[in-house]
Amino acid sequence: MLVWDETDVLAVLEVEPEVEADGIWHKYTVSKGSITLALTIYQYDGDVRFELFSEESERALFSMQLIDCAGVARKYERSQEYLEFAPAQCFGTSRYDGESSIPYGVRISVKPSINVSLYG
Repeated sequence: MLVWDETDVLAVLEVEPEVEADGIWHKYTVSKGSITLALTIYQYDGDVRFELFSEESERALFSMQLIDCAGVARKYERSQEYLEFAPAQCFGTSRYDGESSIPYGVRISVKPSINVSLYG
């Protein structure tokens, strides 16, 4: 199961999610200029889907899914705020505690523009 705080995701993305009736998934959609980020979190499976769309294209510019994501952390660095997503087995045999630093994974930010990057 994914370790995350819905309030942290809401604070960074600044949009309310579309939530499936049984709470199986939360979909956050953020648009800046002609780019749209669609972030879908399947909290019980621990899967997270990242998709980037452009107004000029009908297909996704970028699409990626983390299977069995260990956790999501809200981070601040200088004047930037972002979310970090830990891939499966990032912490070896232990579970993510919600406090530890995530050594590698996917990082997203939406201020001043949408950015999705791999780090580690």
